[in-house]
Amino acid sequence: MKLKPSSKLTLKFSGYFVVFYLLFVMSIFFSFGLFIYFIYDKVGDNVHMKTTYEFEGIVENEQLPKSLEKAAEENLGQFYLLDQELTILDYTGDVCQICDLTNEQLLNLELQGMQKWVADGYTFLFIADLPADEILQKLLAIWQPSKPLTAEAKAILKEAGAMVDVYDKKWQRTLTWGASKKALTRADLLDENYDIFELKELTQSKQVGDYTVAVRLDNPSYKPFYGPFNKAMILLVSVFIGGHILLIIGVLLFSLSISRQFIRPIVYIMSRIERLAQFKYEPLKDKIIYHKKTGKMKRKYRLFEPVDTSLNHLSERLAYNERQLQHTEQLREEWITGLSHDLKTPLSSIYGYSTMLASEDYHWSKEEIQQFAKTMQEKASYMDALIKDLTYTYQLKNNAVHLNKERILLSDWLEQFQDARIDIKVEHGCDVYADKLALKRIMDNLLSNAIKYTPEDQAIQLSATCTNRSTAITISDKGPGIPQAKLDNLFTRYYRETNTTDAAEGTGLGLAITKQLIDLHGGQLMCNPTLTERLSPFSCRINQMNNF
Repeated sequence: MKLKPSSKLTLKFSGYFVVFYLLFVMSIFFSFGLFIYFIYDKVGDNVHMKTTYEFEGIVENEQLPKSLEKAAEENLGQFYLLDQELTILDYTGDVCQICDLTNEQLLNLELQGMQKWVADGYTFLFIADLPADEILQKLLAIWQPSKPLTAEAKAILKEAGAMVDVYDKKWQRTLTWGASKKALTRADLLDENYDIFELKELTQSKQVGDYTVAVRLDNPSYKPFYGPFNKAMILLVSVFIGGHILLIIGVLLFSLSISRQFIRPIVYIMSRIERLAQFKYEPLKDKIIYHKKTGKMKRKYRLFEPVDTSLNHLSERLAYNERQLQHTEQLREEWITGLSHDLKTPLSSIYGYSTMLASEDYHWSKEEIQQFAKTMQEKASYMDALIKDLTYTYQLKNNAVHLNKERILLSDWLEQFQDARIDIKVEHGCDVYADKLALKRIMDNLLSNAIKYTPEDQAIQLSATCTNRSTAITISDKGPGIPQAKLDNLFTRYYRETNTTDAAEGTGLGLAITKQLIDLHGGQLMCNPTLTERLSPFSCRINQMNNF
């Protein structure tokens, strides 16, 4: 008996869902591995269980990775990175507890909860914070265990959310203050290498005369393993059994209905793809698939909603790319037009003067010949500078410029720019880590720009200020200003505020080169548009190397 096409499709989709069910069973075994990964996300990462292998290849730029910052926070401690000379390169947290120690003290350092690993020539050191010990030290500094708790001692405990127990020689609890908890045993106070995530409370004790004082504090890092594991296992088994019972029933019913709902969306998707091939990006709505009033996809076709959404995103992206290509082509044409103009103008002058010199109808004087040669030399120099600047911008863009960075003390180095029109003010001790030639080119470009547009009776301010992490070099002038609408193109290659036909001197590449050089140093070049100065103040920020 020959089956109808609709029956074949129904049978085919029924077979698909049976296969899907078998694949789903296989995926359960695979999901068990993901389940283990999920469990580890719910429990703490005990740094005392880490091996040296886990620290290999994790140091970049002599800095600790973010993963160790998180682990240190979870384990209530700090990680330190030391080199072979025991110099501290980096540490987590806000305060360095061991920066003042000598090499001998570091070698002999032994603290409770401390752990050390050596890998790739670096020493990784973990020092545990002991909040209970800190509270205990504060208490014993103002209170004797043989006496009742003072108001000041209670305030310390209350602020920390801690409690204190006092035990006599016979280990009888003679005093307790804070949350009501079961008394400790001697074994509870044994100093051992414990898993901090398995302890409900942190305990620190000290023998004071005939008494033992114990401070107890709820553990903020309490993340027991077996609790989440047992709950996750119960949930996994429940979902596996219940889900598969429902799946067996639902897969047969759903396969019958889905086969009838599959053809229309496929045709719709194919039509959309065909329109994309024809460069038609306008949205297309099928009245059978979408509600007329809301415009949303009907429930029975929701299976294909992600595909439709992806096609919408693809259409938007393709339309955007096409607009970008058109914009890029327009910019390219404008850029080539401007460049051609600036090359054609000096070439025309050179050609004109050379034609005049080659003419046999007139004999030029020595002064006229020298004037012609000077003009031709100026035009050729301008063209040479333009070509060199253009080549340099592409070298910067393609990372072909290598910097030779060194420490530069600005109070001495900036003196070379001192003249009658430039006032220099530098904070004492300001320095940067930069390439001298590149930095000089940056300053020459910015200062020449400021001088060009500043009246001769006005001074230009050059200042440098510094903080712990950065240095700011500011150049302020009294130029005519720059329109807000043109600020976006200020650092664009071959842009001279207005257009390439401007009579102002320069190749139009100075600020673009300046910004690229500052970016290469890891700094920032900014123009403050709120002031009336033309291009000022510019702030050149280059990261200061504190450990230079």
